[in-house]
Amino acid sequence: MILEAAKAKLAPYLVPIIGTLVVVVFGAFWWLWSDREQLLEKNATQAVIISNAAQANRENVASIKYLEKDIAWREQKAIERQRRGRHRDKQLAQTREELRKALEDAPECVDQPWPDAVFNIMRRDTVLDPNGDRAGEGAGGVPGSDSDSRAGG
Repeated sequence: MILEAAKAKLAPYLVPIIGTLVVVVFGAFWWLWSDREQLLEKNATQAVIISNAAQANRENVASIKYLEKDIAWREQKAIERQRRGRHRDKQLAQTREELRKALEDAPECVDQPWPDAVFNIMRRDTVLDPNGDRAGEGAGGVPGSDSDSRAGG
């Protein structure tokens, strides 16, 4: 009996309250559903951006590895060039010392013209004789006729 009396007194208030609750729940559901669609679109856009960034990252890593190998190769070549340069400088110093000693031993030969064999050796593999086909020829085609005063002829 008490329950029926409470139902009778609360019935006029329950319908509007339940109706309001249904409207609020439906409104919240609609709002959340529309927000979900926006978030799904944003998520798809960000997934594409992340995929593109990952691809760019893979390409950059490959490029970095290639450049590191190239740098190592260039460093190796630079070290080889330095070794060759030191070896060449050592040979040059040795040859200069030999020439200096030769000049000390024979100072009267300094003002004499050099023989053609010396010019052939000096011209070998130079700009004046790049192919080695002018062995012994001077400027006029005659052996020993080089007009260069340093050449002695």
